[in-house]
Amino acid sequence: MTFNFENQNQRIVYVARALAVGIPSGAVLDWLNTPIPWMIGPMVAVATLNLFGIRSGSIPYGRQTGQIILGSAVSIYFTPSVLAVLVTNSGLIFLATSSAFIIGGIGALIMNKISGVNPKSAFFASIPGGSMAMTNLADKYNAQLPPVAVAHSLRISILVIVIPYFMNYGGISIEILPYKPDLPTDYYVITFWLLVGGILGQLSERLNFHNGCFMTPIILGAGLTIYGFELSLVPEWMTDFAQLMFGIILGERYERTFFTRYRLFIPFAIFNAIFIIVASICVALLIAWNSNIPISTLIIATAPGGLAEMTIVAQALEVGVPLVIAFHIARILVVNIGTQYIYVFAMRVLGKPPDLPFKD
Repeated sequence: MTFNFENQNQRIVYVARALAVGIPSGAVLDWLNTPIPWMIGPMVAVATLNLFGIRSGSIPYGRQTGQIILGSAVSIYFTPSVLAVLVTNSGLIFLATSSAFIIGGIGALIMNKISGVNPKSAFFASIPGGSMAMTNLADKYNAQLPPVAVAHSLRISILVIVIPYFMNYGGISIEILPYKPDLPTDYYVITFWLLVGGILGQLSERLNFHNGCFMTPIILGAGLTIYGFELSLVPEWMTDFAQLMFGIILGERYERTFFTRYRLFIPFAIFNAIFIIVASICVALLIAWNSNIPISTLIIATAPGGLAEMTIVAQALEVGVPLVIAFHIARILVVNIGTQYIYVFAMRVLGKPPDLPFKD
């Protein structure tokens, strides 16, 4: 096997560009005291570079490193009393999870009617599961991949920007829930914890465990916390670094030639994203009306975004992190597993073969 120095040098240039614009952008927003500055700033800066044709990209293993740090940081929230709260609210979690299919289905119908994208592509573009999982399913069922990729990238980007600002400046009362244990910062504990969590996370991903580098440290830390082991707070500079990694990764998705080629679809994808986000907020309001969970927590918990991104938002705003994680894990598991069966069932009801493209 030959080592391609040219490709490696090119990758170094891409990473250097991303860091050169991402770090100052995060620092400026942090200085302005805006929500999740180290994710929003780098995301916008890197996306802007890419859309102008100046290619920039993420650090190798940046996603895994960010997930390991974030998973470790939030795992200490899962104390026995918190688990009892999660069990008590399991019915509401199921309700929110079920609503994802209804919202996604309506969004697919709207997208199909107004954009002309065929029904199966509109379906996988609108179901708020993991973007990679929905793209894989779209490929499996012979749908058009570009609309699916564009729709999910835009929706997550809009969520990451809009939800924190909406929560901070939209008159929403942010109720800080007392889930975070009062622990010191012990770098010896953190080093060992991150090392073990990273090894197990990488192993789990090799075994095709979805979001393994994020979920494995959570499971490990939560298990130790429940059994009375005192771990350590992860310092803020580490979680800021995790935000930076996710921000660059989100910005990297905005590749100029791809978005230029499908620019006519972008307005429809934005409309679809806004509809799904607003509908999800309505679900949050409905659940809040019938429960004691603060609306600030529920808006993030029902938001149709990625698990890691929404966890960052919850942690930064100091709302109910365990509830947010539980809502999103349930949604991702059920949606990612159940979407293909609902799709096949719907196509059979409509009398269309699910394994073949629709004819225009």
